[in-house]
Amino acid sequence: MKFSMLLPAVLMLAILLGAAGRLDVWSFYAWTGMIAVSGTTVQFILARRCPELLAERMKPPVDRDRLTRRLTFFPVLTALILAGLGVRLGMNGLPVWLMLTGLVLVGAGFALVAWVLTTNAFASSAVRIQAERDQHVITGGPYAFVRHPMYLAVLLVCLGSGLALGSWPAEVAFLAIVPLFVRRTLLEDHMLHGELPGYQTYARRVRWRVLPGLF
Repeated sequence: MKFSMLLPAVLMLAILLGAAGRLDVWSFYAWTGMIAVSGTTVQFILARRCPELLAERMKPPVDRDRLTRRLTFFPVLTALILAGLGVRLGMNGLPVWLMLTGLVLVGAGFALVAWVLTTNAFASSAVRIQAERDQHVITGGPYAFVRHPMYLAVLLVCLGSGLALGSWPAEVAFLAIVPLFVRRTLLEDHMLHGELPGYQTYARRVRWRVLPGLF
């Protein structure tokens, strides 16, 4: 279970290389390698520290927002194809420093995911209240700064991925994911306000949902 990020990374690499029509694109290996290593490391840590949360994230019993996860598939697939075609057509040409910056952003996103998951034992992959696990408000770690730090991590990965792949069109496609998660954030925040005891008090203290000063 803790190595489940390897298969998605391999599949994404296959799409990238297939669209590019060549195998010697270092940025594709660097990006998928970052995802595979970071994702697997996060899952390994979670398996050791909180296996109940890992089980919850792998297969939540219900999700009030299945739509976001389903719709995310399309911009990701589009981004991979555009990045590959950019290589095939000779259109990718971002400077190396900018591509490396993208990789750093992706790595920072996964580091924030690890911080979130080791802080919040109720950080499900689904929008739901975990009454059966006695869910309560978490106020420490990244939750001291924003109410939904996991979605900040999603933003960092989206911002960095197109750059890391060396493709502006792929960057645009990845950023199309952001409105989906804005919607998900609003839906989840509304649910927590109405159904999780203590959340309204916490929300008055921590004003911002994802980005301090903006949202």
